[in-house]
Amino acid sequence: MPDLIPDSEGAGRFLPWVVAVMVFFAALAGAAALALHQATGSWHNDLANTVTVEIPPQNPNADDKARHGARSGPDQTRPAAVMDAVVDALRATAGVTEVRPLAAAEIAKLLQPWLGNSGPGGLLGSLLGNLPLPQLIDVRLSEAGPAGLALLAKRLAKIDPGIRIDDHQIWLGKLIRLSQSLQWMMAACLAMICFATCSVVIFGTRAAFAAHLEVVKLLHVMGARDSYIARLFQWRALNMGLKGGLIGLAVTVAALFALSRLAADLEGPLFGDLALSPLALLALATLPLLAAGLTALTARRTVLYELSRLP
Repeated sequence: MPDLIPDSEGAGRFLPWVVAVMVFFAALAGAAALALHQATGSWHNDLANTVTVEIPPQNPNADDKARHGARSGPDQTRPAAVMDAVVDALRATAGVTEVRPLAAAEIAKLLQPWLGNSGPGGLLGSLLGNLPLPQLIDVRLSEAGPAGLALLAKRLAKIDPGIRIDDHQIWLGKLIRLSQSLQWMMAACLAMICFATCSVVIFGTRAAFAAHLEVVKLLHVMGARDSYIARLFQWRALNMGLKGGLIGLAVTVAALFALSRLAADLEGPLFGDLALSPLALLALATLPLLAAGLTALTARRTVLYELSRLP
C-alpha cells in the first residue's frame, strides 16, 4: 500500500525543505568545527617545539654618539657579531636541533598581513628602509627540549640584555582554548539542530497520522501489526528526509566552495591550511544519510507512540 501515506499531503510536504535547511546549517557547523580542529592540530605541531629568539634592532645614532661623538652612521659590525654569538650559543645548547636566522625578506613577509605589500608601492616597502626591525632566529627543539629556557635566556642576556625568547606557549594556549571553545559551541549547535529536526518530524508525523487516522484504525481492526503501520510512515519520512538531505548537501557544497575561495587569501602562518581533509569531507557527505535515518527513526517512534494510545 505505497499510496496510503502520500508524501505531498498536509504539513509533510514541507518536511524535505525543513530537513534541507537543517542539513545545511549542520554541515556549516560541522565544517567549521572540523576546520578548527585541523587548525588547532597544525598550530600545536608547528609551535609546540619551536621558540623564536628576538635580537632588538640596533640604534645606530645612539651607538655612534656613545663611541664616536657627533659622527653619525650605523655600525654594521656589532649587529653581525651579536647574531653570530647568539647562533653559536644556541647551537651549543643541548636540546636544540636547528637554528635558522630569518632573512630580512622573511621578516618582511611576516609583516605583510599588517603593513601590506613590501613592493615599491606598498606601505611596508616604504618603511623597510627606515623602520628598525629586530633580527629573528627560528629555533627548533627536540621533544625533550633544552635544559631550561630561563637558563638559556640568561646566557643570551650576557651577549645582549635586550635579547628575548618567545616560546609561543602563552599565545598558543590562548589560541587553543579559543578554538576548543568554538568547537564546543559548534557541537552545541549540532545538538540543537538535531533537536529541532526531531521536533519538526514529530509534528509532521503526528499531522499525517491524524490525517489518515481512519485508515490507520481500519488497518488496526483488520489485524495489521503496529510495526507494519509504523513502517509505512517510516519509509515516507525516510524518503522525504533523504530528498531534503541531498538538497541541503548540494547547497552546502556550493557555499563551502565560495567560502574556500574567500579563505584562500587568509591562509598563512596564523590560519594555516583551511581546506578540509578528505576524511572530513567524507564525514560531511554522510549528513544526508544521517538526516534521513534520524527522520525515519523519529517518525517510527512517534507512530508507535500514537498507536499505543489508540483504544
